[in-house]
Amino acid sequence: MALSDTSLWLILAGLLLIAELTTGTFYILLISLGAALGSLVAYLGQPLEIQIGSAAVFAVLSCLMLQRARKGSVNTEQDRLHNNLDIGNSVQVEQWSPNGHAQVQYRGARWSAQCLDEQPAPGEHVIVDLQGSTLKLKLK
Repeated sequence: MALSDTSLWLILAGLLLIAELTTGTFYILLISLGAALGSLVAYLGQPLEIQIGSAAVFAVLSCLMLQRARKGSVNTEQDRLHNNLDIGNSVQVEQWSPNGHAQVQYRGARWSAQCLDEQPAPGEHVIVDLQGSTLKLKLK
């Protein structure tokens, strides 16, 4: 028993949907929707070339639109600093090395710290930035 073009497109759309669920990317979801569109075009009786073309055009255009939308939502440096929950919190620095670095206890773990003040001094400091696992500190 041979499967119809409509069934084959629906099977492809389902497999792509399963792949999307395992990876969590919207791109595969959009390609899956393109395959579903190919199924609809096949159901309407259009030839295979039109089915493939409509599925491909939908998938490519929707992926390009998603990529463009994601580019527009890139956080600026100010947004990154504003959204970092560590900034503004206080830490206690017992001793600075001569090069302005220290190890501090913060959130139950040891962190590298760098002093942004001209003269590092022990005491309570405020986190003003976070780069990787290094806290950037200023005297409070």
